[in-house]
Amino acid sequence: MVRAPPSDAVRAVEEPSMDEHVGETSIAPGTPSSPDDIDDAIRLELEFLTSLIWAPDAMTTATVTAIVGAPADRPRSDDHLPVASGLFLRPIHDTLFTAITARVDDGLPVTPTLLSEGIDDPRARTALRGVILEIAAPSGPGPLPGGADVPHLAAALIDRWYRRGYAGLLARMGLVAEESATADLAEHWAAMTAHQQRAHRRWAAIRTRLADL
Repeated sequence: MVRAPPSDAVRAVEEPSMDEHVGETSIAPGTPSSPDDIDDAIRLELEFLTSLIWAPDAMTTATVTAIVGAPADRPRSDDHLPVASGLFLRPIHDTLFTAITARVDDGLPVTPTLLSEGIDDPRARTALRGVILEIAAPSGPGPLPGGADVPHLAAALIDRWYRRGYAGLLARMGLVAEESATADLAEHWAAMTAHQQRAHRRWAAIRTRLADL
């Protein structure tokens, strides 16, 4: 639908300590190692953001709320993702989604121009320029009328986030097994299991809400 930007920077997800920018020679746990997988993930992110912005306000609001909740639902909800949760591999996409969420929270309309003008930091606005231009004039057929594709793209996005989290946890446990004392292994495993269960609750609740849109 739309052309993905270069995968110049991606990041791992779910574990805060794994939330770092990586390059071609340093792939963090949980980040797809295949360039094709990374490109596919970034393309999905851009398609989702494009459809989300061009959807009717009601669909945009409902989708954002399904994922991160209304302001009153934050910050400790186990049914929603935190606004800055590593849902997006490309950090600039996360920045844009945060800006969309802020406008939805304030009951303001969401358009490419309004998003750009609503960012006070000139450097942040410049960084968003390429993505905003891509969204304002998408190559290909563009979003479906009425935002019909938004819940489906959101579901695919949350599925990728969830799967990356599993990959990250497995990689992290492998490191723990190599580096930690034997007596500490059970504690690490319990902490990661709790982390996985929290991620599962969020994934399941969000998927249920998206299916109802």
